[in-house]
Amino acid sequence: MSNEKQIKGSAMGHNGIINYELDVNDNKLEDLKILKHSETSGIFNQVIDKLKANIIEQQSFDVDAISGATVMTQAILDSAKEAVADDKDVKLTPKPKKEVTHVTTRLKADVVIIGGGEAGLVAGARALTEGQRVILVEKNGYMGGATILNGSNVVGTGSKVSEKALGHTEDTPVRLAQDVARESRETNLTDLTKLMANNIGPAIDFISDFADLHYQKAQTQTPEHSVERQIELPTASSFEFISKVSKAFQDKGGKIILGARVEDMTENSKGEVIGLVAEAKNETFKIKAHSIVLASGGYGANQKMRGAESEGIDYYGPMTSTGDAYSFNKDLNLKSHNMGWYKIYPHGVETEPGIAKLTTYASKEATDLGALYVNSKGKRIVNESAVYTDFRDAILQQPDRMSYMLMDERTWKEVYKLLVLHDFTEKEIKQFFDNKDKEPLFVKGSLEEVAAAAHVDVAGLEETVKNYQGYAKAGKDPEFDRQPEYLHAFEGDTFYMVEQRGRFATTLGGYSVNADKMQLVNTDDQPIANYYAAGEVVGGANGHDSMPSMMNSWGISSGYVAGEAASENANRLKAAGPDAVNLVALVGTNASKSYNRKLLTAMQDLFDTQADIDLCEIKELPLFNEDLVNDEPENVKAFGQKIDDADGVIIGVPEYDHAVPAALKSAIEWLSCAEHPFTGKPVMIVGTSLGIQGTVRAQMNLRQILDAPGVDAEVMPGNEFMLPQAGTKFEDNGTINDPGSVSFLKQCFGNFVQFIALKSADEDKKAQEV
Repeated sequence: MSNEKQIKGSAMGHNGIINYELDVNDNKLEDLKILKHSETSGIFNQVIDKLKANIIEQQSFDVDAISGATVMTQAILDSAKEAVADDKDVKLTPKPKKEVTHVTTRLKADVVIIGGGEAGLVAGARALTEGQRVILVEKNGYMGGATILNGSNVVGTGSKVSEKALGHTEDTPVRLAQDVARESRETNLTDLTKLMANNIGPAIDFISDFADLHYQKAQTQTPEHSVERQIELPTASSFEFISKVSKAFQDKGGKIILGARVEDMTENSKGEVIGLVAEAKNETFKIKAHSIVLASGGYGANQKMRGAESEGIDYYGPMTSTGDAYSFNKDLNLKSHNMGWYKIYPHGVETEPGIAKLTTYASKEATDLGALYVNSKGKRIVNESAVYTDFRDAILQQPDRMSYMLMDERTWKEVYKLLVLHDFTEKEIKQFFDNKDKEPLFVKGSLEEVAAAAHVDVAGLEETVKNYQGYAKAGKDPEFDRQPEYLHAFEGDTFYMVEQRGRFATTLGGYSVNADKMQLVNTDDQPIANYYAAGEVVGGANGHDSMPSMMNSWGISSGYVAGEAASENANRLKAAGPDAVNLVALVGTNASKSYNRKLLTAMQDLFDTQADIDLCEIKELPLFNEDLVNDEPENVKAFGQKIDDADGVIIGVPEYDHAVPAALKSAIEWLSCAEHPFTGKPVMIVGTSLGIQGTVRAQMNLRQILDAPGVDAEVMPGNEFMLPQAGTKFEDNGTINDPGSVSFLKQCFGNFVQFIALKSADEDKKAQEV
């Protein structure tokens, strides 16, 4: 006889209470059902199934929270664990945890994308359609980045999609660029604005076809745009965009790695970017690519990066917008600009201290229907039919940086519909009204009652309403010249008042790029080879104040251009021949003068087109001391990292007393005890000496050492290159003057490159099988 139970519980998520039910049968957890929640659906829908699967598989709530949604998922885990513990009739038996060791996964791609928001997805989709192998890396456990909190509204200037949705063609890229310049007060970078305006049409047509998106005319057409050009998806939610494009990207061969935070960029010996290193739970990803697209988003949630302009302005963006790119790119000396610029909206409510939700669409509908914006004195502060920048400036000029939106019940009903459509829940709004002593301010009642609840001067508010009713009747606003079609008289005696303060989510400054291909540049304005960028991480296209719909427009258009440029670069590199392998050449002695150093230098020049060979010295490494293993010297760590990042290693070994030099043996001891970078690493051994045997015994000795447990290198068999009588074999310019030796060295090196390629192909096959 089965023993079925349902245990109900609740957890405090990021946005409110999450109600759930646990289904247990014979002391086995069979399901976790979410009954109600107030979380951002685009995030919640992606992570809850993953969390549930982990819980059921382990029959335990001691599993990892989902990265990027830690507060919400950990709250569910903690609450559910307590709920089960409180039920004395249920005792789950956790499955033994598998012993998980940290692994390093090496992957190769034509294009790798950093960031899973709309810019990264569009860039990846564009490169994929050009026939590239594309890998997308996202630090969160879900797709969408900052985009997931936005609406889907975008402009489609010049697209077939917009022509169908809007039924007119009077909009042009030139007109769009003019609107951007005007609304940003000419602070925009004109080249980037032109790129956005000229490419958003083709980009919208492309991504609509790629992911079967069906844009329609946006419900709200804002006055900043001189013509109706805003379109949105049927759900009005960016989750529809993210979910459909992500699915299409994977269905068409793209690879997505979630929960992997990029920690470092990989460069070759020429300083060119050739890949990245990302850290996930128990796994390090080392990915090499012909082209990299940076689409990692902004830095609004990073208090240390935010400037004075954001002080006192609530943040409503994702807490994962921490500006990681400015950390892992620090060694590239990238150029940035206007890092203190933020997109500040005047519409929003504070859901927790310093954190807000935006009410843009609802607020616009309210003012269209006659709502007023008043200050703490009860006086109007702005023309309510003006553009958003006027609202923003008017609110920021108030001593308390606060405004109140006053409306009648007729208007509130329409506002309520839009609040629920855009990221608010009915329960949440009810709580706002019920909790009169807490933020945010949502009040209902007579004019006197709402004024008192908001601490607004009653007399001033009554006078303002009386004057406004007269303006509406006369069809003329002598105070602010509000347009007659928005002068709607208040109806009835019930009023609603909702707070309106400055909010920001989007950072408008960022890295600088070449405007033709979205290629990143350094502080000397030189392009960074193979490195492109898109989305919020690039600043300037919208200037100091982006119009509504324009951040989505920038993300999609810049991703489209960056993806195409990255694809072209990958094709160029592939056409130039096989990938140059990335090798580390170890000088196997600490002597300042060495013929083996000369040999390795000669190999750098000889094989310049086939490989990037980075010459590394061991002479700075300390003598190995087992007492220091737990306090490993920094230069040993760095040395090990270089070897770990390389495709293979060449060791130029001298011969001392029929064996390898003590300095080389000491270096390998460090790298087989504290570090293990030689594990599975292809190694080629070369050597030269003044005698006639050319380091034969030292090479035999080194092969034994490299085969030892803890070293575990994969030494290329055969191909023993030994150059005797070194004193006569080098020209003054460092080249080897013996044609026979050069011919044999080329043969050995060619075999080594093939040896690396075979190992790499085997690793790729295993990775694809996984």
